[in-house]
Amino acid sequence: MAANYKLVRNPNPNAKEPEKTLPLHPRLVSSGTLYWDKFIERAKARSTFSPADMKGIMQLFQDMMVDYLMAGYNIELGGIGTFSVSLQGRPEMEKSKIRSESIHFKTVRFRASKELKERLKAMPVFRDKEKASDPSYLPAEACEEELFHFLETNPYITSREYRTICGCSRSKAALDLRKYTQEGKLIRKRLGNLHLYYKATDGKGEPDSGINH
Repeated sequence: MAANYKLVRNPNPNAKEPEKTLPLHPRLVSSGTLYWDKFIERAKARSTFSPADMKGIMQLFQDMMVDYLMAGYNIELGGIGTFSVSLQGRPEMEKSKIRSESIHFKTVRFRASKELKERLKAMPVFRDKEKASDPSYLPAEACEEELFHFLETNPYITSREYRTICGCSRSKAALDLRKYTQEGKLIRKRLGNLHLYYKATDGKGEPDSGINH
C-alpha cells in the first residue's frame, strides 16, 4: 500500500511583496475515508475476532473513553497515542468574572505515540499525476459561509479553527481573516499571544491593517 502526494504553492501573505512566489511543498492526496464497517471487514482477515466481537470491543472502548475523559483523565492507548479533552469559554482578564457555567467542552485532542510515528516513517509515497498546482481550498463564498455558521454557536474563532473549517493553510487563513476584518465583518481582539475574531454585530468592525499571525 502507498499514498500519493501533489506539490502545491501557497499564496503569498505579504502584501508588500505580492509578486513574490513561495516555494512548492508536498501535500498528501487523500485516498478517501475508511469507514468503520469497511475497516472491520478488512480487519477480519488479520484477526480471529468476529466482526461482532470487534464492534463490541470498540463500543466498550468508546464508552470507557467518554466516562474517563469526562472525569478529566487523559487516555493513552499503547502504540496508538493519547487522547485528552480541551475546554473553552469566553475570554476574560479577571478570574472573578469567570463562572463554571461559562466553561464547556471544546474538542478531543489526539497526540500520536512515538511508536506509531516511527512505523509511519516507512510510509511509501508517490507523485500524483497532476502537475504542481495551487492548493484547492473551499471557494471563498463557502469559506465565508462556514465562518459565520461557526460564529452562530461560538463567541469567537481563532486562526487555527478557521483553518480547520475551511481546510486551508496558515497563510491563506491570515489573508482571509485580515480581509474580513478590514471589510468590517469581523472584529479582532488579542488575548495574550492569541488573536480572537468576533462577528461584528453592527456590520462595522474595527479594521486592523497591521494583523500579524
